[in-house]
Amino acid sequence: MDYPKLRNVEVFPVQMEGRKLICFRDPQRIAENMVFLPQGALFFVSLFDGNHSIRDIQVEYMRRFGELIYSDQIVEIAEYLDQNYLLENERFREYRRKIEADFLRSPIRKPILAGNGYETDPEKLRVQIKSFFNLDGGPGKCPQRPNSPNGLKGFIAPHIDFMRGGPCYAWAYKEVAENSNEEIFVLLGTSHMPTQKFFVLTKKSFETPFGTLPTDQDILTKLENDLGKDFFTDEFVHRNEHSLEFQVVFLHYLFEDKQNIRIVPILCGSFQEIIAKRIHPNEVEEVTRFIDSLQSTLSEYGRKVCLLAAADLAHVGPQFGHPFRVSPSMMEDLKKKDLEMLDEVIKGDAEGFFEYILRENDQRNICGLPPIYTLLRLLNQGKGKLLNYSQWRDPEGNGAVTFASLVFY
Repeated sequence: MDYPKLRNVEVFPVQMEGRKLICFRDPQRIAENMVFLPQGALFFVSLFDGNHSIRDIQVEYMRRFGELIYSDQIVEIAEYLDQNYLLENERFREYRRKIEADFLRSPIRKPILAGNGYETDPEKLRVQIKSFFNLDGGPGKCPQRPNSPNGLKGFIAPHIDFMRGGPCYAWAYKEVAENSNEEIFVLLGTSHMPTQKFFVLTKKSFETPFGTLPTDQDILTKLENDLGKDFFTDEFVHRNEHSLEFQVVFLHYLFEDKQNIRIVPILCGSFQEIIAKRIHPNEVEEVTRFIDSLQSTLSEYGRKVCLLAAADLAHVGPQFGHPFRVSPSMMEDLKKKDLEMLDEVIKGDAEGFFEYILRENDQRNICGLPPIYTLLRLLNQGKGKLLNYSQWRDPEGNGAVTFASLVFY
């Protein structure tokens, strides 16, 4: 505790019962609890970098504010963060090793957002999801089971939380329910945590309030045989990633009574390294090798497959690292650029889509870039249709997120 070091956690201001506080949250959800501290503690915590001792922090405080601060006050804050596994030290690493080992041993990926992002009770969850179809911005009617499916090849749905994006989800999943009879859904999600590889596989079935949605072991084993175990290296990121969890819940709701539905969960890592090199993903051997293997496996499989990209679009504002607040007029500019970009997606042009982002150096932080690109490569020039485009803006302008639903036939 002599040289406390804060982990890479999210830090943001909140108001609780009229008090201004600072919230600390673990984006990996290894530490389950959010920690709230008075705003004045932020100065101390900003120096929890592993290079400043408690004594050093006292000196810096005196230099900044001209007042003496007792070491016990700093230690108390550090110990509170440590109790909640928010400090980088051996205690946290031991805890993480246990969490990771438990996850890797289990054949099931447990839900992390049930009770927070959506209802845990199956009946209440059915009512909640059903409401998305009829809310403002939704498609207006709940889906009907198809008499003659139209051969849906793939679709894009948001991965923003249900509270903000539920009606947009409903547009995509109404089309899925009414125009697909596929048995296998290949889920391409965004990994919001760093990964060593560009793609991350898991064989774990996904638990939802409706039961367990199984993975297709044959496809995943074939990929493992083709590619080796490299793409399971980062499997632990599946434990806490929400981008696929929301899709699995919606799919399970639609096909709860169908016993032959299987999923192939794939998380896509960041393409920022590729953007920095000013090249395209098709010039990266690892990306091409994975996509070619997946495409070959699916074509040889002999069962009907539907592809899904769980993808949001722009993320702008201070919350996402920009120096500016987001004004209402900026939202119009975002929409214009998003729709221009989505024109390339609708054409089924993977390289045109990536080139659009490359030209602007991904200034809008397109969160769904890797899964959308991968979907388009797998579809191989499939034509799309935009069903719904939506935006969310923080009232204070601290952040904005855009998202859409599209389908491909």
